[in-house]
Amino acid sequence: MAEQGNPVHDELLVTHPDAVVLQRKGVLYAGRLSGSVAWIPLAGPDLVLLFPFLSGATPAEAACALMTGELSGYMPAPPPLNNVVARVDQLQKSAVLQPGAQRGDAGRVLQLPAPGQPAPDSLTASFRLPANFLLRLVPGGFEVWNAARDRSYRLGLDLALLLVAFGQGQSLKSVVRECRAVGDPAARRRAVQWLVDERLVVPGRVSSSATPDVAEDAGRGRDRPVGPETASWRTLEPDGRIPVYFVPHMENHYPLALGMIFSALSAHDGGALLERYQLLPISFHPTPKDMFDGPYRKFGPGIWLFSNYMWSMQKNLAVSEAIKGYDPRNLTVHGGPSTPGYDKACRAFMARYPSVDIAVHGEGEVTITEVFSHLERSDDGGIRYRPEVLSDVSGISFRLPGEDKEAIARSLPRPRLRALDQIPSPYLQGVFDGYEGRVDAAIVETNRGCPFACTFCDWGSATNGKVVKFDMDRTRGEIEWIGRNRVRVLWIADANFGMLRRDTEIAEWIVDVKRRYGFPQEVVVNYTKNATSRLADIIKTFTEGQIISQGIISIQTSDARTLDVINRENIKTDKYDELIGVFDEAGLPLSTDLMIGLPGITVAAFDQDLQRYIDADVQVKAYPTQLLPNSPMADPEYIEKYRIEVDENDFLVSCFSYSRDELKRMKAIYEVYVATEGYGALRYVMRFLQWEHGKRAIDFLHELNDAVRRDPGRFPSITWVLAFFNTNKCMPGGWRRFYDEVRRFIREDCGIEPDAALEVVLRANELAMPDESVVYPRRERLRHDFVAWFRDHNVRVGRPEVVRPLASYPPGTFEVDDPDGMASIDLEYQQYDSHQYFWELRSAVARSQSSADIKGKRPSFSAMAS
Repeated sequence: MAEQGNPVHDELLVTHPDAVVLQRKGVLYAGRLSGSVAWIPLAGPDLVLLFPFLSGATPAEAACALMTGELSGYMPAPPPLNNVVARVDQLQKSAVLQPGAQRGDAGRVLQLPAPGQPAPDSLTASFRLPANFLLRLVPGGFEVWNAARDRSYRLGLDLALLLVAFGQGQSLKSVVRECRAVGDPAARRRAVQWLVDERLVVPGRVSSSATPDVAEDAGRGRDRPVGPETASWRTLEPDGRIPVYFVPHMENHYPLALGMIFSALSAHDGGALLERYQLLPISFHPTPKDMFDGPYRKFGPGIWLFSNYMWSMQKNLAVSEAIKGYDPRNLTVHGGPSTPGYDKACRAFMARYPSVDIAVHGEGEVTITEVFSHLERSDDGGIRYRPEVLSDVSGISFRLPGEDKEAIARSLPRPRLRALDQIPSPYLQGVFDGYEGRVDAAIVETNRGCPFACTFCDWGSATNGKVVKFDMDRTRGEIEWIGRNRVRVLWIADANFGMLRRDTEIAEWIVDVKRRYGFPQEVVVNYTKNATSRLADIIKTFTEGQIISQGIISIQTSDARTLDVINRENIKTDKYDELIGVFDEAGLPLSTDLMIGLPGITVAAFDQDLQRYIDADVQVKAYPTQLLPNSPMADPEYIEKYRIEVDENDFLVSCFSYSRDELKRMKAIYEVYVATEGYGALRYVMRFLQWEHGKRAIDFLHELNDAVRRDPGRFPSITWVLAFFNTNKCMPGGWRRFYDEVRRFIREDCGIEPDAALEVVLRANELAMPDESVVYPRRERLRHDFVAWFRDHNVRVGRPEVVRPLASYPPGTFEVDDPDGMASIDLEYQQYDSHQYFWELRSAVARSQSSADIKGKRPSFSAMAS
C-alpha cells in the first residue's frame, strides 16, 4: 500500500475502555454513557471497521483487513483507503479510538453456533433490540449484558452483526436474508435462534393503536348515534357559513374548555349564531400542516379558537403563528387562564405575539358569543370586525387595524358567570361524540372557584373566593356519559374536591356508573386543601367500589416563610399529613405537588420539602414557578417587593430569597430525585443508608450528584441515570453495572463498607427495575428478609426510633411482577399527566399505584418464537 509508511497510519489504536455502542430509533451510536463526548452515529460497516481495534491495530492494518484481508467478505465492496482513514480519524476525534498498546483477549468469544444446535421452525416472528441494549468494546469481541441470565457474553463479529441487524424490529427471515456476509443460511438460522433463546432480542412491540381493547377503551365505540353536527369534518361540506376551528393541544383527553365554547356558541339565542357560523367538529391534528392539508383545505379561512394553559400556551401560539403566516385572512381568538388579564401584561403579550387577534379574559363562554355577534366576512373572504362595535363586548382585548402591532384596545372587565348551567354540557350535547383522538381521560367540572387566594395561582383570585356549583343532574349525566363511552380515567377539575357535602354523593355516583359500565376505572382529583373526615368517606367509597383512585395534595411547600409570602399560611400542613394517613390506610396512591422557585424558598427549604416526602413515601411532582398573568404574583407591586425576575416565558429565575445559580441547584436536585426516588432507581438504597447509617436521603442525593458533575466518567452508569434516564427510561447495558457503581460510591465517597445487608438492598433495588429481557414474575431468595425489614421501618406514623438491622433478619423471598407492562413500555406515546411515576415493578413493598395508562402488549417469548 502506497501510504503504509505514513506515521499517522502506523500508529497503534485501540477502542477506548469506556466506549460503548447503543441504539436509538434504529440508529447505532458510539460514545460514552457519561455523555462526556458527543455520540457519533454508526453505519453497519463501522462495526466491522472497529473489530480490529478491539485488540489493537494501525489504521493501515485495519484498511488492509477490510480491503483485501479477512474482513473483506463483510464489505459490500472494497472501501477506498482514504475513506477508511478518514473514518478512523472521525472515530478517534470522537474518542471511540485512542492510541494504546496491543490488548490480549480476556475471555471466551462466542462464535456462530455449531451444526446440530436448534434452529427456528418458522422465520416469520419479529424481534428487536431491547431498550437496554448496549455493546461494550472489549478485547476480541463485543460484550453484551443478559439480564435474564445475570451474565454477560462476549460476541464475535458474526453474532454482533446479526444482533444489531434486528434494530427496532425485523423478522427472523429478514435478518437471515440480509446478513449474507455472516456464515451460511443454516448457520444464520441457528444464530438467530440462539439470540432469541438467550433473550438478547425481544419480541417486536405490538402497536397499541391496533390493539382492540385499547381502541375500545379510547372511547371510539359509542352506544349513541353520532349526530351530523359533530360526526367529522370529513363528512361535512362547506355551505357558505364562516368556518370555526377548535384547536386542542393534545389528543388523549376530551378538551373540555373548547367543548364548553362549542356548546355556548351552538346554544346562544336558540342557535342564532349557527346561521352564520359553521362549527367544525373538534378534532386533534398533530401539526399545522395536518390542519392545512385536512379541514383548512376544504373549508378555507375562518375563526380559530384556542384555550391557553401553562402547559399548552407555547404550542397554541406556535399553531396560531403558523395559521396567520399561512393565510392572514384567518382570525384567531385566545382565551384560557394563561391569556394575560392585567392590562399592561396583555398589551405586551399581544405585541410579542402578533398572531393573536383577540384575547378573552376570564370565563369565555358568554364572551365568545358576543364576540361572534360582531364578526363578519370581509370582501376578500377573510374575517373582520369593527373596533367601535367590538369594544362593547366586556372582557376582551383586541388588535386595532393598521401596521402598529402595539395598537391594542381593551374593553371593560366582565363579571363572573354565576349561572353555570346556562352553558350546555358538551358531553350531553354530543360535542365529543365524533371526537377523533386516542382518548385516555375525560375532564369534568362539578364546580368553579376556590376560597383561597394563593399569590402564585389565578384560580382563587379570578373567582373572588366564591364557589359556584354545576347542577347535580348535569354532573350525574356527564359521569354517566363517560362511563357509557368507556373512558378509563375521570379527572375532576375542581380546586377542592371533598370540600362540599355533595362531593360524597358524587363519589357514590361514580362508583355506581362504574358498576354498570365498567368505566371509569380511575379517578384523579385535587382534594380539598384542609382535609376533613369527609375525604375518608370519599376514599372509602372509591376503594369499596373498586375505583382505582389517586390523590393529589397540592402543598407547594411546607416552608413557613414561603407560605407567608405566597399568602398560603391558612392552609395547614398537618391536614395534609392526615390525608396521607387516610390514603395509606386504604392502600391508594398519593402524590404531592411542589413548586420550584416560589418567592421565599431557599435551597435548604426545598431540600427539606423533598426529604419530608421521601420520609412519608409520597411521590412528588415539582413544577417551576411561572408568573401566571392573572395571578396576584403578577401585580407590579408584588414583583417589586420581592425582587422577582422572570425569563422570556415568565418563569421565575430569581427573587429576594434565591439567586439564579441556587434555582439551578434546586432544579438539578429535583431531576436527581425523579430518577432515584420517583422512578425508584435508588428508592431502597437511600432508605437503607438513612435508617441504618444515619445519612439523610437528600444529603446522599446531593453528594451523588456533586460527584458525577465533578467527574462524569468516574461513575458512567450513575451519570447516565442522573442525566438521561428521566427522558430515556432505559439503562443501556443493564442495571447491574449501575448498582456496582453505587456500591463503589458508597464505599469510596460515603465511607461505608459494603456488607451482606447492603448487598441484599442493592439486589432488591435491581430486581425492582424493569428489563424487557426478563420474564416476569421473577422470584429470588435473598440472604435476609428484605420485605419484612422494609415493612417494619417504612411507616409514616410512629416509625420506630431504634432500627432493627437488616442483617438480623432471616432469609426471605423477594418477588417482582410486571402486570402493567412497564418493561416493554411504548416511550413514543405521550401519556396524560397522572401525577404518578410508572416504572418500578410491582412487589410486596412497591408503592401503591393505579394502573399504568400505558400497558405494553407484551407477548411471551415462546409465543413469538413459534
